[in-house]
Amino acid sequence: MTRLLIGYDGSEPARAAIAFAGSLFGAADAVVAHVHPPPPTMAAGRLARVALPDTMIAEGIAGLRRQAESEGREKTDEGVELARAAGLRAEPALRFALSPWRELRSLAEANRADVVVCGTAGEGPVGRAMLGSTASSLLHHAEIPLLVVPGGPVALDGPLVVGFDGSEGSRAALRFAAGHLTNTRLLVAHAWRSPVRHSIRGHALIGSGVSNLEDYANSIDRSRADVAGEIAQDGAALATELGLDARPLSPESGHSTWRTLLAAAQEEGAAAVLVGSRGRGAATATLLGSVTSGLVHAAALPVLVVPDR
Repeated sequence: MTRLLIGYDGSEPARAAIAFAGSLFGAADAVVAHVHPPPPTMAAGRLARVALPDTMIAEGIAGLRRQAESEGREKTDEGVELARAAGLRAEPALRFALSPWRELRSLAEANRADVVVCGTAGEGPVGRAMLGSTASSLLHHAEIPLLVVPGGPVALDGPLVVGFDGSEGSRAALRFAAGHLTNTRLLVAHAWRSPVRHSIRGHALIGSGVSNLEDYANSIDRSRADVAGEIAQDGAALATELGLDARPLSPESGHSTWRTLLAAAQEEGAAAVLVGSRGRGAATATLLGSVTSGLVHAAALPVLVVPDR
């Protein structure tokens, strides 16, 4: 059974993350964690000792601690309620820390989570602390799969676009999909960029008026397109072997790989983009280093990142 660790702070993206996790993972087990800023301690009240007695300072700090605990429990209970409404078997976890992403990663390890889920582009200072830098930090220190969900409406019934380049990281992403996801409709995509149409020299060849040079330029594009199609077909074949409903896709664009994948996903009405990464964290990926970062920071569609472990 898939086990999720969901970071929740009450923001709209966090709510969207819970709803999408329910649609993607079905009746999974989930720990809904709220990481609240820690209340002040007696050490923080030393400066007030000049004007106030210790007993008054202690009473004030105790009151602030009770308030923080009450607010934290309220947020956690709210997240659990949303998770259960989304079909997840949820339980709460409340922590106090200044570094939410470290606490979430620690909770994920302690609960042996298969996936960490969080929203992105939170509103307000708390939202940005919890869901902006948190999502980015989790992304670049990912040791288990990470699902990042933006706020706003999501096509829950759409297929998933899987970035595939033949690497072990992209194959691991397909294996994860087969083992954990309830949505098994995939578009296995290998994005490519024409070296002819998007270069000055290529344009010169095409517009040279010399048929041999033009034929040569077009043959380069056809060759690249054929290779991209074969890679996408290999990925779709692997997905089919794993029991997934997959078809290949080889979009071409003059833009970066992540923009091409995102444009293809939006055109196909995809629910999310699934990408793999290699090594310790997304930043060390081959195909999917800048690709993964670009997709997550664009915050246009949910992105599921699967590290190759």
